[in-house]
Amino acid sequence: MSRADAGRLIHLSKKRERAKEDMEQQLKKMEEESSKRAAGISSKFTANYDAIEENLKSKTVGLVTLDEMREKQKDVVADREVTVARGEDSSSLKSDAKRPGSSGQEKVAQKRVLSFAFEDGEEEEEQPIITKKRVGMDPTIDTSFLPDKEREAEIARRKEELAAEWRAQQEREKNEEITVAFAYWDGSSHRKNLKVKKGNTISQFLGWAIEVLKKEFTELKTSVPENLMFVKEDLIIPHFYT
Repeated sequence: MSRADAGRLIHLSKKRERAKEDMEQQLKKMEEESSKRAAGISSKFTANYDAIEENLKSKTVGLVTLDEMREKQKDVVADREVTVARGEDSSSLKSDAKRPGSSGQEKVAQKRVLSFAFEDGEEEEEQPIITKKRVGMDPTIDTSFLPDKEREAEIARRKEELAAEWRAQQEREKNEEITVAFAYWDGSSHRKNLKVKKGNTISQFLGWAIEVLKKEFTELKTSVPENLMFVKEDLIIPHFYT
């Protein structure tokens, strides 16, 4: 491992440790906030319950039946709810009274918002209309890999032209005449020459050779090309070859 890789690994490990510490601190902070909220809620419920219990004790004197006890408990709970509701209303009124200039500030803020909105509208009206220009194509980019009907048609036409040229060339070569020197072997070699076309098959060549040789060799008068073989050095050439 190179020094650069080792340094990179150390940096990554330190970064992970810092991220882990930050996560632990955030979790600890969230736990503290949740415990504080739970403690505040429990203290409120405890104070409310203590007040209801004290009020119930003061109103209950001597022995009472179970039904009477339940009725007094309902009355005490209802009175406590009314008292708590009145306390919240008074506290909200006090908080509103402490802000005498709030309504004026809200009006000023509303005016400012309206004025800003009006100014924004004017700015929007003053903005010029920008027309989008069409982006031209870069002539230096290679687009040969993209489909192109015209190019494909041109390639197909060129292929057909080349194929036609090749076929014409093959026909010209097949019609070209050559002189073949051959030897008829019947135990001894008899050399002859025969003019044929390049496109003629071995079978055709043997038929013409029989016509030339049977004038001298009577045994060939009833022969056909299938009775003879064409040997080139040490290879027997099939009759259908040209």
